[in-house]
Amino acid sequence: MIELQKRISSQQAQGSRASHPDRRRKSRAKLSCFILVRPYEPEPEYFESIILTDDSCRDGLSFETDNALYSQRMRLLVTYPYSLHPSAINQDYIAEVVRRKALPGDRYRIAVRFLTTARLSIPPASNLRSSNVWNTLWQRSRAKTNATTLDCVGVGSRSR
Repeated sequence: MIELQKRISSQQAQGSRASHPDRRRKSRAKLSCFILVRPYEPEPEYFESIILTDDSCRDGLSFETDNALYSQRMRLLVTYPYSLHPSAINQDYIAEVVRRKALPGDRYRIAVRFLTTARLSIPPASNLRSSNVWNTLWQRSRAKTNATTLDCVGVGSRSR
């Protein structure tokens, strides 16, 4: 009898997994690079952040933040990848928050899906574009990743 109950519960578990297939259309890559994130509609509160991504794919990306203003279905303007280099190709996207997961220490993991590219005729004014801010962020990310090469072209490789 116990054996039969185990088999039934096992079949139910397999059935529930089959009914919830992976919704991801593209595979994710552990690709760390900087992004500039700001709300699409500046109400109720405007913010902008330069953040290091955790992983990404063609359809979206995820990152960690301490900003509690992100909510599911919130529209964002995301510049991915983001760089201050004069010849950088900064592509703007309109994105939507599809998941917000609370993490320990008042932090959140945010997953966004790109909806479309944003063709902005006038670059958005950003208070974060000063080189001092960029240098500080770069130094922190280098220290945080323990000398990992951050490159948006390929997966980060540990320097030896």
